[in-house]
Amino acid sequence: MTSAASTTDSAGGPSPVVAKGPVPEGPGGSRRRLPRPRLAAYLLPAVVVCAALGVYPIVQMVRMSVSDVGPATLIADWEFLGAENFREVLDSDTFWPAVKATLVFTGVLLVVDLVIGYVAAAVLARPSRLTSAVLSLMVFVWALPPLVSGSVWKFLLAGDGLVNSTLELVGLPAVDWLSDPDLALWSVSLVAAWASLPFAILIIRGGMLAIPKEVLEAASLDGAGPVRQAVSVTIPLLRPTLAVLTILVVLYAFRSFDFVYVMTSGGPGTVTTTLPFLAYQEAFRTYSFGIGAAIASMLMVVIALLAVPYAWGVRKEESA
Repeated sequence: MTSAASTTDSAGGPSPVVAKGPVPEGPGGSRRRLPRPRLAAYLLPAVVVCAALGVYPIVQMVRMSVSDVGPATLIADWEFLGAENFREVLDSDTFWPAVKATLVFTGVLLVVDLVIGYVAAAVLARPSRLTSAVLSLMVFVWALPPLVSGSVWKFLLAGDGLVNSTLELVGLPAVDWLSDPDLALWSVSLVAAWASLPFAILIIRGGMLAIPKEVLEAASLDGAGPVRQAVSVTIPLLRPTLAVLTILVVLYAFRSFDFVYVMTSGGPGTVTTTLPFLAYQEAFRTYSFGIGAAIASMLMVVIALLAVPYAWGVRKEESA
């Protein structure tokens, strides 16, 4: 706060001198807020960048989804088709198998991230040197780009890869992990779940550490064992965290492109073709840009619907 010091002027009387100090505080010691014009000036560059990199591409994608867009018309005027592209997508032979593959992919991620993630988080909730080492390794795994980790797993699961070589060493037959139609989707889904598992463990572990120890001690004094504590105390208190994590995992699954592209390219056949990869195929392999944009627009609607409860859950946790 500004302060005043008394000095003596030429007449011998006191003359107040204002000393420089920190920015004045408002009532109750709170900092003064920036004026709205200055705040808008700070936010304007961020708004412009977000609009250029986010809003404009979405608008163009929606326009493309209701237009006839191909290689010959990409840089020309687009003919308006209305809902024709969407009808063609829904009537195609590839859309519904892709929906099924996406749902299987999502289900595997949810089971692995929530069930195994909970168990691992409960083990890692106890501080120790081993816990710190494991957490550091998990952060490294989570930070790996999907193209890198997918390429590594493609090498490991190949016909002559390390996994099959290990199976043969112990007398078991080799398995076509990525070329068997019955196993390819499960293999890719488990690899994607492996990549997202560290994130789930860290989120659940953070929620567990926020639970007051007195609550768990009281449940233990009442005779509740580890399973009873988990069912009656820990999981109910973690419900908001688990709900937000579930939405994030589903959002991650509906962006399932990287691992599919690197490991199987949608094959064998179309077994591992998920909706994001199908949109990519239509737009950049068959050059049906309108069809690809229609599929991407459907995915955008699903993601937007999931983003609403996610934002509501985050806001509820912050206000709690």
